[in-house]
Amino acid sequence: MPPRVITMTTTRRSFLQAMAAGSSALGAGWLQGGPLRADEKSALHAARRQAAHRQRRMIYNNDGDDIWAAGVDSKEKFWDIRHVPLLGTQIDSIYYCTTQSFNLFTHSTRVAEIFVNSNGQFKHNNLPLFLAQQTDGLRMSCEFAHAHGLESIWTLRMNDIHDSFEPLLTSQWKKEKPSRVMAQLAEVEQIKDRRRLWSLVDFENPEVQPRILAIIEEVLQNYPVDGVELDFMRAPFYFRSTYEGRAAEDHQVQLLSQLVEKIRQLVLTESERQGKPFLLAARVPSTIQHCNYIGIDIGHWLKAGWLDVLAISGGYVPFDQQIADLIALGHQHDVPVYPAISQSGLNRRPPRSEKEVPHPIAHWRGAAAQAWGAGADGIYAFNVFIGPGPNHAREFTTTLGKSIGSIETLEKFDRCFACSDANLWMGTAFWAKDVESYSTTLPLKLQPSVPGTIPIQVAGPVTGPGETPTTELRLEMERLPESDTPSATLNGQPLGAPVRREPEADIHRLVWTIPTSSRQSGSNTVQLTVASDQVRVVAAEIWFTAK
Repeated sequence: MPPRVITMTTTRRSFLQAMAAGSSALGAGWLQGGPLRADEKSALHAARRQAAHRQRRMIYNNDGDDIWAAGVDSKEKFWDIRHVPLLGTQIDSIYYCTTQSFNLFTHSTRVAEIFVNSNGQFKHNNLPLFLAQQTDGLRMSCEFAHAHGLESIWTLRMNDIHDSFEPLLTSQWKKEKPSRVMAQLAEVEQIKDRRRLWSLVDFENPEVQPRILAIIEEVLQNYPVDGVELDFMRAPFYFRSTYEGRAAEDHQVQLLSQLVEKIRQLVLTESERQGKPFLLAARVPSTIQHCNYIGIDIGHWLKAGWLDVLAISGGYVPFDQQIADLIALGHQHDVPVYPAISQSGLNRRPPRSEKEVPHPIAHWRGAAAQAWGAGADGIYAFNVFIGPGPNHAREFTTTLGKSIGSIETLEKFDRCFACSDANLWMGTAFWAKDVESYSTTLPLKLQPSVPGTIPIQVAGPVTGPGETPTTELRLEMERLPESDTPSATLNGQPLGAPVRREPEADIHRLVWTIPTSSRQSGSNTVQLTVASDQVRVVAAEIWFTAK
């Protein structure tokens, strides 16, 4: 069903009346071409604050490749892939991405380049068809969101590197002057670290800032978005120092701050010109230390009032993110904060399964509970693909979207809390290793007869109202002989013999029942002892099964 399109003309007087009534529903044209008076500037500021603090139980980041889905030749078919399934969930905001690489987009632009290639994996690229109809993915996403009372934010990936491994995504802007990027493919083909991301743009190049500003200004002027998100996590390298594995230098930090200040001023200027409280959002690493490392002076950005909304983390280690400090800092400066959880961080991989598959939704619920427990204003869902694809993927996402948007709904369902297994697979994720913490993640190699220690955080009440849930410790071990029965303690209390032993793929899963006396919220410590050599713990989970 097509969305209901709402149009509105707002005058100066009706704008102020709406603000007095607590509404932020403004419209282009209310200024009637004149400059803002002091009371109108104050009202616009109030509208922006109200928009910044609107309900966002969940933010759904759509990476925009739904425009390439086979057979999508109408708005209705486009909406049906990733928009219609969001209705009836706790998702209140759609962040729509059109970035394919720096200066190459899937929205209509005269400033940058439009990706209309239909070769190789992009053979179903429907963008030319929609451009002929004077629309595109971003415009259709805005139309749908506003028709259904959802927020619509355009996501700009600040330094996307998909062209490092897909040449068709390399922009002409990069090809014209190789000095604009960090390296060339031939120089890094044998390298196995972050330098393999050769197509990163060097933000010290004086051509970068004007290009970004022009791209943002054009979108604000041509699209009915509610704001812009600067996604600094895709990919989180902006200077040659961090590209080579060193912290950003002071002058580089200042350069990035200057850019964000200019973007903020641009957003405010367009807000005043159009009479609309555009928001400026950003996604940054989850700790102040990691922000500083890549050149983001997040404390200064927040204190200066440049950001209205903040998302944090790549979401790749969702159970081990140190997010509380940055959430508190955002709140100190009146900015709501949304920790990210990525499907990439919640996939089960070898040796835990024969192929990569999503973890059960209980894992998402546990990770979300931790975010809510740290003071989050909502959950930012990344790389969750509703479609195109099989129906079970759609059902998974819609079920997920109905349960993790509040702590109250979470307590009604099974929840799993874990120690992330990121070090099993993150070795090739060069874009994340310098902006996430891996110090406590698995695998853990055990020494014979020497207890190994595994931390697991549990958030929220260990029982819901009137519940007596089954609580289990589940440990998965690689290279564990059948003859070796490990001993385990939780918070210093022995758990006795495991109640189940389940071989799966190349591992053994051992399960212990956790007695009521050992259940606790907050920090939990597992100690595990084995007799054999070469045993590795590849998963450690505490499950609460609702009755």
